[in-house]
Amino acid sequence: MYKSLRILFLVLITGCVLSCVDEDDNGNIINGPTTLDFLMESPDHAIFLDALVRTQLDQTLGNSGNLTTFAPTDQAFAVFLAANDYSSVTAIPEDLLRTLVLYHIQSETRTTDQYNSQYYKTQASIDGSQMDVFVSFVNRVFKLNNNATVTNADNRVSNGIVHVVDNVLALPSLYTLLAANPDFTNLVTALNQEGFRTTLNDVENARVPFTVFAPSNAAFTSLIAVNPNDNLNNLQDVLNQNDLADKLLYHVLGNQGLRLEDFQEGQVLDPIGMGTFVLNTSTGFTILDGSETRTQITATNITAFNGVLHTVDFVLRQRI
Repeated sequence: MYKSLRILFLVLITGCVLSCVDEDDNGNIINGPTTLDFLMESPDHAIFLDALVRTQLDQTLGNSGNLTTFAPTDQAFAVFLAANDYSSVTAIPEDLLRTLVLYHIQSETRTTDQYNSQYYKTQASIDGSQMDVFVSFVNRVFKLNNNATVTNADNRVSNGIVHVVDNVLALPSLYTLLAANPDFTNLVTALNQEGFRTTLNDVENARVPFTVFAPSNAAFTSLIAVNPNDNLNNLQDVLNQNDLADKLLYHVLGNQGLRLEDFQEGQVLDPIGMGTFVLNTSTGFTILDGSETRTQITATNITAFNGVLHTVDFVLRQRI
C-alpha cells in the first residue's frame, strides 16, 4: 500500500513539473514583456514608436529573439528632428528612417558588462554590409559614437535588452567612426589640420565610397621611433610636414569601398595620394608600401555610410 502511494505521488509530481514547463515556461522560453511592450509602456518613447510603426519594425521588436535596442527618448528625437529640418518622423524618407532605426538595434543580447570599448555591428546595412557603431564604456559612462549616452541601462525583456539613450544616432560617416575611437586621435588631428574632416564626413555623397587604411596612435608612435635621423621626433614634427596632406591621402582609396573579401594576393592599389602599394594575403593581411615596409592590417571591414575602414599598425609611406 505504501509503495503504491509513493509511486502515485511521484507520478503526480512528474506530471506537475512537465505541466509547468509546457504551460508556464513555454518549453523553457521566457514569456513576458517584449522590447515593443517596454517602449509602449514608457512615457518617453512615443516618437521612437512612431518610427517603428512607420517602418514596420515594431513587429521585429515584438517578436521573440535576442536583440539589443538603444532606444532614443522623445527629447532626443525632438533635437534630432529639429537639427535636420524634419517636422516629424513622417517627413523622413521611409528607407532612410528604416536604416536609421536599424542602426539602433544589434543582433545579440548584451548587458552593460558585456561591452568593451570597440566597434560593434548593427542591423543597419549599406550595400549589404552591416554598419558599425563605436561603443565606449569608460568610468561607468556608456557612450555610442561619442555622441549618445546610455541613461537607463540593462532593461531586460523577453526578447533581449533595452538601453535608453539621450541622443539619436545619426548614420555614421568614416569620420564619425574614427573620431569616436580614442585609438585614432593622432590621425583625426592630422585629418582636421589638413581639412579632410568634411571629405570623410560626407554622408550626402555616399554613393562614392572611400576605403581608408587607418593608422592607430601606436602606428604613429612606431613611425616616430623607426628612424632617429628623419627629424620626426614627436607628433608635432609629423604634423609639420609640408606634404602631410598627400601622405594622408596615400592611405585613402577613392570611388571604391574595398572590403576584406575583395582583397587579393599581390593586388596593387592606387590611392588618392601619390604612389601605389601592394596587398598580401598569403600570410595574414599585410601591405607592402612604397618604402618597402610591410605593415600589418589589424582590423577590417569597419563600415560607415560612405565607405570602409581597415586599421594598420604603421603609417604607410610612399617611395623614398
